[in-house]
Amino acid sequence: MNSLITEILAAILILVSLVKTIMVVVNPSAWIGFVKRFYADTNVTKVVSLASAGVVLFLLIRSGLDIVQILAVCLFVFLLILVGLASYVPRLYAWVETQDMGQLLKEQWLYVSAWIALLLWGIYALLFSLPK
Repeated sequence: MNSLITEILAAILILVSLVKTIMVVVNPSAWIGFVKRFYADTNVTKVVSLASAGVVLFLLIRSGLDIVQILAVCLFVFLLILVGLASYVPRLYAWVETQDMGQLLKEQWLYVSAWIALLLWGIYALLFSLPK
């Protein structure tokens, strides 16, 4: 496994997370201003984020990780996100109840499609890959 790639990716996450945390603690309004600019055009944000995720996935695969390992890490991150979201679930659920689920799925087709592709890839790897 090429650990340099994963070390660089981890360093990027650490740096971005530290900058965000410092901004939120020192100057929350500056962070909110950045977030507003980042999401100003949500379509651009979606495409750039998905392309960036694709590059990171490519680099992780090139480093020697396989899709099953990557999905296992996704489970870990998912569980951490649940801890952060748990307090907001009642408000989020109230909002979701007012939405048309079919319309939400249409609006989220890119995101949903990406996850379906990753999950199918993971299923294929689990069922048909030769043991290491």
